[in-house]
Amino acid sequence: MRRATVVAAAGCGLAMLAAVSCTPPPAPPLAPKALPSPASSPVLAPSPAPSSPGTPSPSSSPVTPSPAPSTPEAPSTSGPAAAVGEGKVIPADTPLLEAVRRHPEAGSQSDDSIIVIHREPAIGAGEFAWMPDDRTYCLAVVREGRADLTCKPLPTFWARLGIRLVTKGGPYPGGTGTRTVYFAVVDGGHGPYHYTGSATPVPDAGPVRDATAVFASGRTLSLLTYERPTADVPPRGGPDICSRDTAVCFPALDAYVG
Repeated sequence: MRRATVVAAAGCGLAMLAAVSCTPPPAPPLAPKALPSPASSPVLAPSPAPSSPGTPSPSSSPVTPSPAPSTPEAPSTSGPAAAVGEGKVIPADTPLLEAVRRHPEAGSQSDDSIIVIHREPAIGAGEFAWMPDDRTYCLAVVREGRADLTCKPLPTFWARLGIRLVTKGGPYPGGTGTRTVYFAVVDGGHGPYHYTGSATPVPDAGPVRDATAVFASGRTLSLLTYERPTADVPPRGGPDICSRDTAVCFPALDAYVG
C-alpha cells in the first residue's frame, strides 16, 4: 500500500514536470527600435453593419488594414542665409553677378542673399551661392562670363560626420584645359579649409575656397568649391580636405549626391 502511494506521487510529479517542460516560455519584450511607430500603425476599416433579414450576408474575408496618412514635412523656417566677411558682395563682383542674373532660372536675388565663395573678375570666373533656407542651395559657376546654375535640395542624411553634400559640376574651360568644379556643404563654420599636407596635391589642382552661410537662428554652414583637372580626376578618393581645426575632414573626390 505504501509503495503504491509513492509510485502514484512520483507519477504525478513526472506529469507535472512534463506539463511544465511543454509550456513555452513567455515572449521577450519588444526592443525599442522594434516598437510600432504611431505614425505607421495600421487603421482597421470599420466592420460592416449586420445585414437585415433576407439580405445576403457580406463576405467573411479578412479586413485589409489601411495605413494612416503620412504627415508632410513642415516647411523650413530658417529663412535665407547671409554671407559674412569676404563672402559678402563687393563692387568688383558686379560683372560676375550680371552673368549670374542673366541665367533664366536665377530669379531676382538681392546682394545680401548672395554668398561669394570665389571671385576672379579679371578672367570672368567665380562661384556664388545662395540658400533660401537650410535645406536648399543654389550654386552658380561663372566661367568666361557665362554662368551655369544648379539649384537642388540638400540630402536628408549626413554623408559623413559633418558633411552634408559633396557634388561635382560639369566640365568648365580653364587656363590649363578642361576642369571640374566640386562643391561641398559642411556643417558649422570651421574655415578656412585646405588639402591635408599640401596646398596643391597634384599639378594644376586649384586651392580650396570657402565661405560661411549664416541663418537667423545662428546656424552656420561652410560652402566650399575646388577645381581639379578633368582628365586627372579618379572616380573616388583623393587627398583629404580638412578644416583649420581638423574637426572635419573628407576625401576630396568622394561625391555624395542627394
